Amino acid sequence: MQKVHTVQQKRTPEACDAARTRIEEARQHEVLSKKCKAMSSHAVRSRALAAEGLRQMSCSAAPLAHMAVQQRWQAAQNSSSERQQMALRKAELAYETDEVALMESDEEEEAMAEAAAMVGASDARSMALLGTDGMGSNAATAPGTRASSTVEELLKQLKKEPQDEAECTAKFMLYEGYSTEVQEMRSTLLKFYEESRPSLPQNLAVDMDKQITGIDSTEAMGIPDESREWFVYHMMRQAERNNLRMARILETFQKKLEFLASNNQAECPVCLEPFEGGLRCETLSCCHKVCAECWETWSTVLAGRPFCPLCRHNDFLGALTAHLATP
Repeated sequence: MQKVHTVQQKRTPEACDAARTRIEEARQHEVLSKKCKAMSSHAVRSRALAAEGLRQMSCSAAPLAHMAVQQRWQAAQNSSSERQQMALRKAELAYETDEVALMESDEEEEAMAEAAAMVGASDARSMALLGTDGMGSNAATAPGTRASSTVEELLKQLKKEPQDEAECTAKFMLYEGYSTEVQEMRSTLLKFYEESRPSLPQNLAVDMDKQITGIDSTEAMGIPDESREWFVYHMMRQAERNNLRMARILETFQKKLEFLASNNQAECPVCLEPFEGGLRCETLSCCHKVCAECWETWSTVLAGRPFCPLCRHNDFLGALTAHLATP
């Protein structure tokens, strides 16, 4: 504690302000990264759910079974949307409050498993691979999966309009719901980028502008001229392409935001030692980082009720001084 007090007293006000500004930028980027992750995960789950719905429909000859698939898909899709909103609110709350808790572990696998169970998928891992099919780093051709069960292959069953009314209705409702969800994703992405752009470095903002501009507009859902296939096939295919493009953009954007967040906070705000020296750090719910040793000590000093040394820096210095003055 004496060592921390000494290094804190040596730091000039200007250096303190500069460090606080730099770390606040890192905090903003970390929050944006978590929001981006929430949207990216939802986009992947939506692709996986749509593909799984089509897969189940292709495996069943009973028309009424198609309606059951559609209903399960809708319930799972709604649940995925709710998870996304909860994750976005959680990230925003972490930024607005100075309550301290370690960030929870990634819930992506849990969310995918829940979606798979709700839609009735037999294998959550295979369904997850369908969601990342075509994104580059992952594909639905990993060992143990069916190479033919790609999204593009599954869409082909929509080329011919079903003669049975129940099957036709089920497949149309699946397309309609998925298309609406993709348009919602687009609106959410554009709003998110508009809000986050001012905090981005200029070069990154310019690069992201190009990618965002490339997203198909909501009007670009038309049917090719002189098409002989069922119109649902072309519209579902366009919605799928829009979703894939957005998922790729979100994945890229998230990685860049993560780098900015980890790259900007160079030191522990307590001992002022650089993280690059190998310090193990803890990320607090407010998204500030503290080295593990300092956090353990600070927790002990405040009897297990520590607060963030950056969010409440003046209180931190006051508590530090008061502790050293205590006999």
